[in-house]
Amino acid sequence: MASEQDISKSDRILSEIKLLRERQKITDVDEPQLQVVMFSLAGDMYAFPGRNVLEILPREEVSPIPGTPSCIIGLIIVRGDIESVVDLGKILDLPATEGRESFVLLAASGTVRSGVQIDQVEDVVEVPQSAILAAPATLDSGIREFVAGQFEHDGKSVTLLDLEKIFAQVAAA
Repeated sequence: MASEQDISKSDRILSEIKLLRERQKITDVDEPQLQVVMFSLAGDMYAFPGRNVLEILPREEVSPIPGTPSCIIGLIIVRGDIESVVDLGKILDLPATEGRESFVLLAASGTVRSGVQIDQVEDVVEVPQSAILAAPATLDSGIREFVAGQFEHDGKSVTLLDLEKIFAQVAAA
């Protein structure tokens, strides 16, 4: 039969273990996340917020529109709807990537909806809000006005673009 002293010693050890476990518990904090669609364009990595991207389409035949600004490539038909396609590379003043297979992100911001030509879709990921940093001052001025932030993914710097500002630029062209 265990003595009273042994029982109190066991209780004391158990309570210390319980207290130690409580101190070591990691608090699960739900950090706000932003879903982004990452893509490459002219060799660099960019992203749009996922809420803005409606669909990812292989580039189809684009019908040019005479008299439109150079940043508007033309029109495509998506399930009976006519959609414009803008050349994101021209808006961001990036080198042309002619001759390569490309994709169109069907995107919307506010009341504007359009296709945006990109080189390649890379990934769709959730990024913690705290990982999105302000755009560095060293960015080229042609791009800086369209940047909502930057983050790192798999060791690569990814520039988060503001689709509303891009569409405003197209409308002003």
